[in-house]
Amino acid sequence: MSRMIPSFHGQWPILRLSPSCTITVTPHVPRHTAETEAEITRIWVEACQKTPALFNGCVFSADHVSRTGISGHWTDYRSVLAQMKNPALFMQLRLQPLAVIGLLETPEGYVLGRRHPSSLYQGNFWQSPPAGSIERRGDSTAVHLDEQLLAEAEEELGLIAENVTIGSPHLIARHPGTRILDIGIPMHTPLSFSAVEAHWKNGANQEYDQLALVPHAEIDAWLRRPDLLPTSRALLAAARS
Repeated sequence: MSRMIPSFHGQWPILRLSPSCTITVTPHVPRHTAETEAEITRIWVEACQKTPALFNGCVFSADHVSRTGISGHWTDYRSVLAQMKNPALFMQLRLQPLAVIGLLETPEGYVLGRRHPSSLYQGNFWQSPPAGSIERRGDSTAVHLDEQLLAEAEEELGLIAENVTIGSPHLIARHPGTRILDIGIPMHTPLSFSAVEAHWKNGANQEYDQLALVPHAEIDAWLRRPDLLPTSRALLAAARS
């Protein structure tokens, strides 16, 4: 029996961003009930039992989004995970976790990766790496999209800053249910796809179990696939036009 191809459900609203779109961090003090806190703790404990390596880091959540600016606050990952697992918590938490996702172009075409089947979120789906939540990575509270994307490129593809050029923010897409917001950003590398794949095999984490090259002539075929995540689909469609 052939394995079913996964497909996503729900509409992913997409907003084109100004290339000069800015991100502003605002102060925030969580105010939710003891019942909500208990549910967050329950979900976190259960998740850590299944995945002991989980880390409760500091991630960014958007409060207001427009073409020219995004404002939001830092929060803990455990709250974000709880809302992902139990979307009804949005009424209390109001979290819209912000993430970056690149579309990496090589001389032969674009790079896609299939998310590992064991991933906590969207396993077996194809997307354009690198991608990941916006995390607080040092003492600064400011958000720099290029730094976030470079960190993800090194972790997920084994590529360093000298290997890639990062463009301006192109679009933002909202996941249904989880309300994650992806900021899509084009990227370029002079490396061949085979060189990118070698870096990935030798120096990356296990976020993806395989990479694929999408030549320009094959973009339309990929756009028709049900297992290509919508943010990457929108970035590929924009690259084609």
